[in-house]
Amino acid sequence: MKGGVRYDPEVNGFVAIIHIWDNAYCHGEPEEWRYPEVFSTQDLAMTYYKANIRPALEDLMAEAAQSDSGVRSIHRRLED
Repeated sequence: MKGGVRYDPEVNGFVAIIHIWDNAYCHGEPEEWRYPEVFSTQDLAMTYYKANIRPALEDLMAEAAQSDSGVRSIHRRLED
């Protein structure tokens, strides 16, 4: 999974997004999940992402790494 924000011209604003791949190397086309709220600036959207969405993703990845499901995961933060 990779997350961040992007401008959406259809709603004339910025949205927080998560891209989800079905492989650890992020090859191929990802699924895109969008937070439904539209932000007027990129900074507002990124602030929301960093404060709310990213911590939830980190918790999810930590839980997955500790499970005995036999699934291997790789987690690295690309930026602060």
